Amino acid sequence: MTKKEIFSLIILIAVIAYGSYKFITREYTETRSKYLMDTIVQVSASSKSKNVGNDIEAVFDFIKKLESKFDEFDPESMISLINSSDEEHFEIDEDIFALLEISEKLYQLTDGSFDASIKPVWDLWGFNEVSPAIPDSTLIEEELMNVDFSRITFDETTLYKPKGMQLTFGAIAKGYIIDQALAYMQEREVIRGFIDCRSSMRFFGYKISPLIYVQHPRKIDDSIASLRANNLSIGTSGDYQQYFEIDDTRYHHIIDAKTGYPVQDIFSVTVVSPLAAWSDGLATAFFTTDPANAMELIKEFEDSYFVIYYEEDGAIVSLKTEGIKKLDFSESI
Repeated sequence: MTKKEIFSLIILIAVIAYGSYKFITREYTETRSKYLMDTIVQVSASSKSKNVGNDIEAVFDFIKKLESKFDEFDPESMISLINSSDEEHFEIDEDIFALLEISEKLYQLTDGSFDASIKPVWDLWGFNEVSPAIPDSTLIEEELMNVDFSRITFDETTLYKPKGMQLTFGAIAKGYIIDQALAYMQEREVIRGFIDCRSSMRFFGYKISPLIYVQHPRKIDDSIASLRANNLSIGTSGDYQQYFEIDDTRYHHIIDAKTGYPVQDIFSVTVVSPLAAWSDGLATAFFTTDPANAMELIKEFEDSYFVIYYEEDGAIVSLKTEGIKKLDFSESI
């Protein structure tokens, strides 16, 4: 065999090897959006299967099915049936149990300012109505009598809820659904992707951590900060998500369960955590407490970080943990 033939053979082998490598390592990526959970849900997935679009549609179906269990506006959902019943004892499944466990932890963490039994008071504020108004203080005081998570007991299969009390998982259900949906994606052999519900998102499998922007609480089309995160979730609670204004005072949907009124002087809280249920829940919980106190409370959660934007002397200022600074964090207040 001549040198020219040997060289040609080497080139042929290299081409075949490269082609084989590309075939073995080939990936297909798609990103799709759908309106679910009262927001636009974006799912991106990369897979070795060219049918990755079918995987995304299956994830949407999974989210829709789980959402229906926690939908407070559906009278037939599990949570609505519990809230509307005159009974006090209920059978529950593993999903309700998981949300109750998180709710109890956050209630204890905040000494009751976060309370999943806040629903009767929250409903008084009418944030979902066309013309919401400040409720009568007497009504708030009356409904606060039905707000006290410590009166609720539960185990893996049963729930005791005193008559008149109602539960809402609005602060954690979206994150919990994301966690379950992401696990479902991985079961379908999706190797990389994300689920983004705007205020809650989770990423996995990226070689280079995606860049995430934090919404500016007073500039609707702008960001106040950015960070990079992979195999993590990001949850944000803000006073700009559901609110109305009267006499230059903003009344928003994050209620202090101790007072029955929206928390004042906090603009937004963003939490980075391994699980979306916890990043969502902690963001709301920390919103209901003093920023300095939140800085102490976050120490109980390994691998969880936050940035809080609040008002001080008429200006927006921030308080952030050391951990979040390591995620290529930058801000422009």
